[in-house]
Amino acid sequence: MAKSRALVTTHVRPDDPAMLGFPPMLPIELAMHIAPVPEICAAYSISKDEFVQLTDDPIFVKAYQDAKESLQKDGMSFRLKARLQADALLKKSWLLIHDDSTPTTVKADLIKSTVRWAGLEPKGDGPGAGLGNAFQININLG
Repeated sequence: MAKSRALVTTHVRPDDPAMLGFPPMLPIELAMHIAPVPEICAAYSISKDEFVQLTDDPIFVKAYQDAKESLQKDGMSFRLKARLQADALLKKSWLLIHDDSTPTTVKADLIKSTVRWAGLEPKGDGPGAGLGNAFQININLG
């Protein structure tokens, strides 16, 4: 088990919204029961008090429940591994978007992709749907 960075408390809002208040692999390792909970927490430098706080965090609880369900349904499947990579790649995307040396076209593509992955694109039947790249100017003369 690789040692990760220390726990970011849920009370501090990180500059990067892609960061959780806990290492993304923590709920998965706990769900997989790869080691006793104290050993897993020690590998991430999480104290007993910090772990108790995490168990009250609805985001952590949901991540743990999702990990358990995914493991029961799929085992350690390709999809689960890809999901873990995608979570980690959000950090890289954030860094690239905020890097002045990244071309604007790359930034735009990353922003569009993030919006799509988050499910925030307009749906086919809602307001703004079907507008695509439409541009309209109305001039009232009177």
